[in-house]
Amino acid sequence: MGSAVGHRHESGHVVRLAVTIDPGKEEKPMNQQLRDRTIHLGHTNASPSEVEYDARKLDTLDRHFGQLIDDGKIQAASYLLARYGKIFAHKSMGARVGFEESGDLQPDSIRRIASTTKAFTAVAVLKLVEDGKLYLEQPVSNLIEEFDTPLHRSITVFHLLTHTSGICPDPGYYLEPYPRGWWNGHDGDSWIKGVLSGPVRCKPGEFYNYSSAGFGMLGELIGRITGMHYNDYIRQSILEPLGMSRTFFDVPEHLHDEVCLAEKFDAERLTTSTKQPGKMPRAGGGLHSTLQDLWKFGQMLLDKGTFEGKRIISRKSVEAMTRNQLNKVPAYAWGVQIPSKNFGLGLNLFLEGGELKSQATFSHEGAGRCALHIDPAEQLVAVFFVPTATPGFLPESIVHPGNIIWSGLN
Repeated sequence: MGSAVGHRHESGHVVRLAVTIDPGKEEKPMNQQLRDRTIHLGHTNASPSEVEYDARKLDTLDRHFGQLIDDGKIQAASYLLARYGKIFAHKSMGARVGFEESGDLQPDSIRRIASTTKAFTAVAVLKLVEDGKLYLEQPVSNLIEEFDTPLHRSITVFHLLTHTSGICPDPGYYLEPYPRGWWNGHDGDSWIKGVLSGPVRCKPGEFYNYSSAGFGMLGELIGRITGMHYNDYIRQSILEPLGMSRTFFDVPEHLHDEVCLAEKFDAERLTTSTKQPGKMPRAGGGLHSTLQDLWKFGQMLLDKGTFEGKRIISRKSVEAMTRNQLNKVPAYAWGVQIPSKNFGLGLNLFLEGGELKSQATFSHEGAGRCALHIDPAEQLVAVFFVPTATPGFLPESIVHPGNIIWSGLN
């Protein structure tokens, strides 16, 4: 059997428990073909059986991630699962840094969450709607003068939230062989004109075009309406009330050795401020976070806008965010033709078959990669990091783990 190093955790205390596989024993908790591996256990406050979950599926998930690491498809993996508001699984394995000698990825390691930041931006926009500072059908040109053109005047806040504005899809979105970059630039002029330069991809509302630049515009709107930098508004209105103390746009230097890095770009981001004057707010992908912090955000959405007695947004806002907002709007997303895209306000929706998640499930994922999935029907929040420097989408690291996780629900 494997040997346990550490001590049993008690509810409410964060401890790390290392489980090391002994190759000299006949019985092994992991697949015979896998290399010896240390699995680190983080804070939990319930057993799988207490929340009606089949613990054997956690072994399956560990073997799956271990095999992906051994095959060189991912660098490491960590995950947190919670049901009925109780964390019943919290583990990590693999290397914290992928391009130099480093220690193991820990359950509380900090990781760039990339586009999952967009879910925070969407919550911030809905808060401003609730406060009467903004409305969803409001033309962006009311607040950003560069939009006051025949091409852009009809673009609304709703279009930016739902990726249907027609402006500046992410590079490579159409699998174009020579992506033009995040935006063209504008001869030293503002980044806003750079994003808006060139033709729009479609009329507003006509097509779903995934646009991180569009969320950068939402970050600019948030700053202009509140008089605060986007980063500060997110911190004061969402991160601090939720107690997300290990979530940052700019990770403090004393925590740099706790950050999971998959490529040189990750390390460069640690030394580049996200609050540079005249630069696009990183509202489409600037946050770093941890499994447990992301769980708090997900649990807040699952509980209709509240967490541990603190209300972040209203029940009606969460309902709007998690309701399909698009009516037969097509999409062509990274090689996949979608006749009718399902999307809420800043959140992906699972309304059709193809995966084991409930139809009510909503989520956001991030490049690099990470995933936050919330299933109201099963009262489940699943968060996982599968860092890799390999570009492109790897279904085995994102889709397969979801199916394994959901198959354990009793």
